[in-house]
Amino acid sequence: MIFVTVGTSDFDLLVETIDELAPTLGEEVVIQIGRGDYIPRNCEHFRYAPSLAPYYDKANIVISQGGMGTTFEVLERGKKLLSVENTTCVDTHQTEILKVLSEEGHLIWCKSMDELAAALEEIRTLDLKPYNPPTCEIAHIVKDFLNQLK
Repeated sequence: MIFVTVGTSDFDLLVETIDELAPTLGEEVVIQIGRGDYIPRNCEHFRYAPSLAPYYDKANIVISQGGMGTTFEVLERGKKLLSVENTTCVDTHQTEILKVLSEEGHLIWCKSMDELAAALEEIRTLDLKPYNPPTCEIAHIVKDFLNQLK
């Protein structure tokens, strides 16, 4: 199964593009459409679910807008992730993080809808590098700082 998620936002361009590709993909496609206006005709869809974990777990490939919550949730599950940058975002945080994760080989970064079909073909045969989250050092830094105040 290919699972597509846009999170709580709307990303009708992604949903519509996947819906058009779905009949040619040769496997089940499920799309979480969030608050979007476009309603898919060629695949199963829903707006929201209490958890997307069952969909991630069932999917061979996850396609998502470049939100960080979804990105790290999928990568930490060891799933193949094709991340499509939502260029309607106000800042460039998606661009910066997707660039690094792509360069490190953890995901495929699709920068435009024109590249989506090719990126989907590429990810099917590609072995992506597993993502291991860095160790969080914040608690140690805060503790050391507080100890210096004594």
